[in-house]
Amino acid sequence: MRDFLKQYPRVEQLARQLMALYPASPRLGSGFWQHYALLQESEAWSEAQLREFQFDKLRTLLRRLAATSPFYARRLAGVPIEQLDTLAKFQSLVPSLTRQEFAANYAEIRSRDFNPRQAVACSTSGTTGNALQFHHPRGYRQREWAAICHQWRRVGYDPVRSHRAEFRALTRAGALYDEFPEQRMVRFSILDLRAENLPRMADMVTSRGLRFFHGYPSAMYLLAREVVRSGFRFPQPQAFLLASEVVYDFQLEQIQAAFPESRLFAHYGCAEATVLSAWCEHRRVYHVLPQYALTEVDATTGEISGTNLYNDLNGFVRYRMTDAAGGVENTPCPACHRPYTPILTRLDGRQEDYLYSRDRGWIAPAIVTYPLKHLHAIQELQFLQENPDTITINYVVRPGATREAAAHELQEVEGGLYKLLGTRTRLVARPVDDIPRGATGKYKWIVSRLDPRSAEASGQCH
Repeated sequence: MRDFLKQYPRVEQLARQLMALYPASPRLGSGFWQHYALLQESEAWSEAQLREFQFDKLRTLLRRLAATSPFYARRLAGVPIEQLDTLAKFQSLVPSLTRQEFAANYAEIRSRDFNPRQAVACSTSGTTGNALQFHHPRGYRQREWAAICHQWRRVGYDPVRSHRAEFRALTRAGALYDEFPEQRMVRFSILDLRAENLPRMADMVTSRGLRFFHGYPSAMYLLAREVVRSGFRFPQPQAFLLASEVVYDFQLEQIQAAFPESRLFAHYGCAEATVLSAWCEHRRVYHVLPQYALTEVDATTGEISGTNLYNDLNGFVRYRMTDAAGGVENTPCPACHRPYTPILTRLDGRQEDYLYSRDRGWIAPAIVTYPLKHLHAIQELQFLQENPDTITINYVVRPGATREAAAHELQEVEGGLYKLLGTRTRLVARPVDDIPRGATGKYKWIVSRLDPRSAEASGQCH
């Protein structure tokens, strides 16, 4: 980043100006403001300037990986790194990387200079039944938050002044909400979005000035439906910031019906930081951030791949995410004119079914991932629901894992699911040899024969 600032002093100047505007800015960190300024300045660059920046970052990354990672030293041997200046060259000379390859070769992918005190431990959500463990370099969280706030800025979000309600993750047991004053955020329980709780939630929204609602579309949908059904006058936020799940039209329609004065805005990313994109002010299509990562879309399958331009600890280079885009535009948006490409007109790869419980209603996929974070003996896992009372757990044991280790992990998964589903749901575990996959190599980890939009039973959708 320092070398870049020398090349583009305007970004450094802008970062200092932004920090000076906000007395509370030091809590966000200088790394946040540098990247926030970079994104703000570069959205007015030409496509050629952004491409130059992107491939300069790519060459720097590959040089570093070739020098410090045994895996990439072999993979990049003979690759003329300094000549990589187009996507076509990059794709023809550097192989793609699958999730399975990354997991199997992690010890050699990781840099020899790895220092745990200089790293941020992370994992995927576990939506394929087995969370991937990895690290980001120190400074990742500031850079990530800067990129998110850059996108949210399109609907008026200010990283210092704005207060938000969060409808994602879990609260303390039994708590309707948790407060995070240092983040200007209140997190509401996504398992307790019922009509009887609306007055207390509304009081908190009003008293804390929570003008932005951030979280799962499924949780926002439930909130909106309870507002409509009860007729309760809930405070109207400035915008809904939808994240972590595919957004369905029926969810948008319900939210808009309950909150007609609010704007709707969605973004898409991943824990590996190989793609980040969001709607613009005018169109509900996903504008990929080229300053954040180098993103590719397979012309045949729609599979999304990405290269994290900043992670030299355990590189994600041409990393195949197995998420898929249902449509792609390779020219800048004609409405906002930002030079961001590609544009993903529809996301397909994250469309999963919902689980249902008699106690809690419909449970969204993002919630179900919580008991799946630390699986090792269980390699893959799939939930199958064909009636409202029973869920079958199909699971594949990792080669070499003991039966006892798999049984222990399965017990932990079942315990976590009972906390989410309640006690009236019957869980049936079934070992299988493999789980069928689709064209991109990703399998559906939740398969439901029930309709999440039907009025059956409670009609809730968590």
